[in-house]
Amino acid sequence: MSNEFWNRRSTVIAIWGLLVAGAVYVFSFEPGKTGFFPLCPFRLLTGLTCPGCGSTRAMHQLLHGHIQAAFMLNPLFVIALPFLFYALLRHTAFALQGRTPRPNALPANYLYLIFFVVLAFWIFRNTPFYPFVS
Repeated sequence: MSNEFWNRRSTVIAIWGLLVAGAVYVFSFEPGKTGFFPLCPFRLLTGLTCPGCGSTRAMHQLLHGHIQAAFMLNPLFVIALPFLFYALLRHTAFALQGRTPRPNALPANYLYLIFFVVLAFWIFRNTPFYPFVS
């Protein structure tokens, strides 16, 4: 087997190991109350929330089975998580089989759509409209 195959396999194993370790940490410590969690630099500088704000707290809620609470903290993260998980599983399958995935499987229109959804979410969550009312 080639050296590239072992590099991909070890990278995938390292990614899964880090994800499991991170999930155990986020499960064990509630963000904002205990443990060490970095602060959002965008929020520190502007006072506004970014698209990722609340993701760690949402993940904590998801790991404890509280889907509605997680959705209230960051709905975009909760909606995107299954797609991200699928992409990671797909990449893992390719890496373990020694196959090379296509460099970019998404058409440009989908990438633009994702960009505009994230941008719209970023703008909308900083307005005083439901469900983003502080």
